[in-house]
Amino acid sequence: YSKGDPGSVALPPAAGIVPGFVFHLRRSPVLRTSGASPDRTTFFRLLASTLDTFSSLLLVQPTLRGFRVGSGGSAPLPLEPTSVTPDRLLLLDSFTQLVVCKGGALALAARSPGSPPAEEVQQLTDAVAAEAAALGAARFPAPLLIECEQGSSKARYLAQKVNPDVPLSAFLQGLYRAIVE
Repeated sequence: YSKGDPGSVALPPAAGIVPGFVFHLRRSPVLRTSGASPDRTTFFRLLASTLDTFSSLLLVQPTLRGFRVGSGGSAPLPLEPTSVTPDRLLLLDSFTQLVVCKGGALALAARSPGSPPAEEVQQLTDAVAAEAAALGAARFPAPLLIECEQGSSKARYLAQKVNPDVPLSAFLQGLYRAIVE
């Protein structure tokens, strides 16, 4: 890096994911104590210490996958507000919660019974719900399964994970500025 130039910071490929991991670790229930009872904080810390590596990583950095009607599969998405779109069904896996969220357009199409889009949306919703149930069946403790629509009150569980107070990009800029000073 060049002193005073945050844009000059280049991490080796093996360390490229570390800043993002630190960002999510700071926001995870494993370290976050504000707004949580002592019992909840203790539960997450004990849980993290007893889980295998992959499950612990899920607890720290949830995964978000998007499904579209007719696409035939899922795509991994970043935990950012731009991932939430009206034409996408999302599956958020944070180890203790599985959130299945229909985009606004998909929810509207599902409410039009008998139309071809409604049948396709229902098939996609059923497939994602079955996948979420399979993920949940393989875990202990069993995660809470939450099904919601974009903009509904239960969508707050998804919004909590994808709408950080400080976005990852701003965190990285601050980190790189601190490195070069």
